[in-house]
Amino acid sequence: MKNLLQNVLLLLPLLLILSCSSSDLSMKVVSFNIRYDNPEDGVNRWEARIPVVKSYLTEQKPDIIGMQEVLHNQVLVLQEILPDYSYVGTGRNDNKTEGEYAPIFYNTNKFKLIDHSQFWLSETPDIPGSKSWDASLTRIVTWAQLEDKNSGHKFYAFNTHFDHRGVEARMESAILMSKKISEIAGDAPVIATGDFNIRKDHPSLGNKLYENLIKSFKENSSLENSAYISKSSGTSEGLTSTGFRPDWESKEGHAIDYVFVNDYFEVESHQVDKIVEGNLFISDHWPIVAKVSLIK
Repeated sequence: MKNLLQNVLLLLPLLLILSCSSSDLSMKVVSFNIRYDNPEDGVNRWEARIPVVKSYLTEQKPDIIGMQEVLHNQVLVLQEILPDYSYVGTGRNDNKTEGEYAPIFYNTNKFKLIDHSQFWLSETPDIPGSKSWDASLTRIVTWAQLEDKNSGHKFYAFNTHFDHRGVEARMESAILMSKKISEIAGDAPVIATGDFNIRKDHPSLGNKLYENLIKSFKENSSLENSAYISKSSGTSEGLTSTGFRPDWESKEGHAIDYVFVNDYFEVESHQVDKIVEGNLFISDHWPIVAKVSLIK
């Protein structure tokens, strides 16, 4: 009996370690184009929207936020209103502070940053400020490797904003990004967020761009659109970009903002949060929210 008790006591630390290492990792992931600071936005200018953005993010408490169109002065504000978060990412023009960021904000109470960087959506992805094909603007992908402080699970988050005009640029960006994800993350859990500026059933292009995006992400990095694999029956893909239009409720539209995950994750729910306070929009894009769980 004494020997049995001793053996149990010896095994107890190991059992505790195994128990912790197998803990589930559940996350609320948000993709959010916050709209760049444009003084000409009138009632929806950035200064007016800051309290709405703060209230929404404080209430929702996302674990990961992939943002787009963030200028340096907006990054500074976001740091102030999100004290429990840190971020990775730099300006797309000079890899410092010039131009829009595509930052990844993460909850520092939950995650530890392991590694991070970014690359440019061009034929020379390691050259800051580079652009290629028919892109109208410089575009980037920001990434971070994070570790859950509780379970020790590690995963990668990627975030981007594709060009809004170039057809070839969007085709090639999907292929490049998906291949770089595979190169950087290897066989690891991956989440990818972004404003891809790609919708289904484009008036002149049909499904060409969208099919290329879905195919490239699936074949090159095993990523799927979370809207399609969500377990929740309330899943909505829907319109994600409003352009601050006051008649947005009567407009039918398509998503251009997405959250992708690979098969390490199960998607509990996916939704488009439509936030308007009176005439004041949270942004000209809605936040896209996916609740995911690491299952293997």
